[in-house]
Amino acid sequence: MKYSNEELCLIWLDSFLGLEYKHKQYLYNLVSNKVGIKAVLEEGKDYIMKNIGENPYKTLLNSANDTYLKFLLDNLDRKEITVVSIESDKYPKLLKDTDIPPLVLYTKGNIDLLNSECFSIVGSRKSLPFSKNIAKEFSNSMIDAGFTLVTGIAQGIDQTVLECAVNRKASAISVIASGFDNFYPSSNKSLCESVIKTGLAITEHAPEVKSMPYLFPVRNRIIAGLSKGTLVVSGSLKSGTFYTAEYTEQYGRDLFAIPYRVGIESGMGCNDLIKKGAMLVDSPKDILNFYNKEVKSIDEDFSKEENEIISILKDGEKHIDKICQLLNKRVFEIMPILSMLEIKGVISKNGVNIYGLIRNDLEA
Repeated sequence: MKYSNEELCLIWLDSFLGLEYKHKQYLYNLVSNKVGIKAVLEEGKDYIMKNIGENPYKTLLNSANDTYLKFLLDNLDRKEITVVSIESDKYPKLLKDTDIPPLVLYTKGNIDLLNSECFSIVGSRKSLPFSKNIAKEFSNSMIDAGFTLVTGIAQGIDQTVLECAVNRKASAISVIASGFDNFYPSSNKSLCESVIKTGLAITEHAPEVKSMPYLFPVRNRIIAGLSKGTLVVSGSLKSGTFYTAEYTEQYGRDLFAIPYRVGIESGMGCNDLIKKGAMLVDSPKDILNFYNKEVKSIDEDFSKEENEIISILKDGEKHIDKICQLLNKRVFEIMPILSMLEIKGVISKNGVNIYGLIRNDLEA
């Protein structure tokens, strides 16, 4: 990857993990578009030392050389990480139009997705199966409409959204809250690697940065900033998911939420968002109509055998033995069809070999 002088300056600055964002921004404004970083640092010595301290200043000064920069670039290349800086043409325009856009994004995958039509779907790690089914339904519909899905990488709703994209070989962006060397949660590392094959994983942190609790709310500004709209699928009143909702409103983007009946703790936050002005949605059509997107015709999507199973399940959930009985087929004949309908986000397995519809637009 070839970087401009301005981008190289940002990569160099971002490698100093102890520097706060505001100091990196100041130093970048000081040295960008100038020849000789070291000379500029020496010229601004008094001001820099006053703001960041003597020892950090000495570290900057001693590292202002081609040898250190080459070390940084070689390390990124070896780890197959591409940097997209705020000076790059590839930097996401929607994210740039926010209050505190990351100076640098570390990426793996298809960076062209950064400026595709993005929509984020988020929710609680501790979500009910019902909520995960909703996430599947909306994810598949948004994929069909041509959106790039954006979310985190946590278990629960994030995982469900990304799995839908991976199964469909569709575009998705996973935003992580650590460096790529310290992936968290480790249990979803393989999922992230699958996302990278057809989508993109990004972080604002250098590879060696470890995950810390305070990094997650900060990370959520990127999820909201990349997206024209955000759907909150689930979350309690204290869920970290609602940092994303707050950023969505702060940036003037579209905020949607799923309504829940009284007494479901993991849905109380969604109901609260709706009370405060988020748009209530109970079908993907609500969002697609809002964006003037064509709702895909159902009948054209499925084979004769798939439509037969869909028709049977319109009456309610059924055990696989009952489905076989009604279609006069054996289990080994039915299983591949059921698996494909699961991948398409049409049905889900609820319990031991019990299947039901999860797409509202298929219900009678």
